[in-house]
Amino acid sequence: MNTPAHILICDDNPVYHQYLQRSLSPSFKVTATRDGDEALKALKEQSIDLMLLDIQLRSPTEGIQYIPKFLAADPDLTIVMISATTDFRTFRDAMRLGAVDYIAKDFDADEIQHTLKKALERRGLLKKTQQQNFETLTHQRQNLLLGNSKAMQDLRRRIEKVRESTTHVIIHGETGTGKELVARQLRKTLTHDTIEPFVAIDSSTIQSTMAESILFGHEKGAFTGADRTTKGIFEEAHQGIVYFDELANMPLEIQAKLLRVIQEKEVKRLGSSRTIKLDFRVICATNRDLEKMATEGQFKEDLYQRLNVIPIQIPPLRERTEDIPLLVDHFLKRQSHPSQPLQMSDEALEALMAYPWPGNVRELENTIAYIATLFDGEKIEVADLPPKLRESIRKKAKDKLAHILESDCSKPFYQRVEEFERDLLTRELTQHQGSLSKLAVSLGMDRSHLYTKMKEFGIRPSKTGQSGQATPNHN
Repeated sequence: MNTPAHILICDDNPVYHQYLQRSLSPSFKVTATRDGDEALKALKEQSIDLMLLDIQLRSPTEGIQYIPKFLAADPDLTIVMISATTDFRTFRDAMRLGAVDYIAKDFDADEIQHTLKKALERRGLLKKTQQQNFETLTHQRQNLLLGNSKAMQDLRRRIEKVRESTTHVIIHGETGTGKELVARQLRKTLTHDTIEPFVAIDSSTIQSTMAESILFGHEKGAFTGADRTTKGIFEEAHQGIVYFDELANMPLEIQAKLLRVIQEKEVKRLGSSRTIKLDFRVICATNRDLEKMATEGQFKEDLYQRLNVIPIQIPPLRERTEDIPLLVDHFLKRQSHPSQPLQMSDEALEALMAYPWPGNVRELENTIAYIATLFDGEKIEVADLPPKLRESIRKKAKDKLAHILESDCSKPFYQRVEEFERDLLTRELTQHQGSLSKLAVSLGMDRSHLYTKMKEFGIRPSKTGQSGQATPNHN
């Protein structure tokens, strides 16, 4: 059985007091108060869903003056104004302060029941949306930036420390490492179900002609085509984060404007003479060396020093290959139907771990999407990988051969090749703990060809199995 909504009445007229209580009690839990201070006390002591607030109380606008205090005590409170007058300017002022609706005091019981139920429905929908957004953020924080490597553990610890600060941050990382993802992880939780604003922009899109409008906003009529007043990104991010992606791509003249806003924490919209004070912090990302660019005059030195308070470095995927199986599993689940989850063979996974991933996690995600789209079998094998990956594996084996052949010129060619092959097979078999399947993938060889070579050189895994050492037989 659902618990009835709790309605708080704040009205100093005893006649309306009694009438409201009598009208609402069958459907709601009702608490009645006669002035703002008494209502504030009730808000602090009880859980209230909706307040019916008389506009006047002891003076013409006393009720309105209490709205900010009520919302400060309970930011989730829904306020519906009631009044014996029909002064729409007063109602407008109340709505601007946070009230959601109003009722004239000539209402009947059915009308007030209908109005309150609609207001509560809107409140429920808003809270549901906020909760969904909060749950989405929580899910992202738990499931993104995957990896158990020391580098990723260090990164997550740094994010947790930096999140509660108010300082500016520069995120360094190669393309595809997830710089914006890290930036979004730095958002603070404001209440139990809301997070701070986050406004992202690609620095290269801020060109000189429209830079001030994008950064600071504009008033209606400020320039041709300005048919309405528009907030700039700093105003949109008030009490939150402005995120500049690939800051190194921002033109120098725009960097000067950005520096001024960061220093002064205020903006002036185009076409306006009014200065707007703001509270924000800047998080920016780059895949280039900003310090070197500043030294060479390609980036403003004072802007770099202003922003480089806390640097965060994201490791490339090739430096944390132990995280690849976890990432692959995550991306495969996203691409699979729950009733038919995709699986990857050990050989295919070894191949993915051997690839250098110049495009980092984004390239890995795209690769899994490519495989999942074209795959029709039960288990993904090496042959199902994109041609670029298979070619990279083959090239790696060829490069090893070339290096050995070039490093020892004192023996005949074929002897060097034979010694290289025997040494390579013995060493790699040991490295792969006696697994011929993994060895075939690592070397980019067909399994039957590998068996032939093993027999030719008399190489066999030791009898200790997977953990044993490869044993060459020279007899």
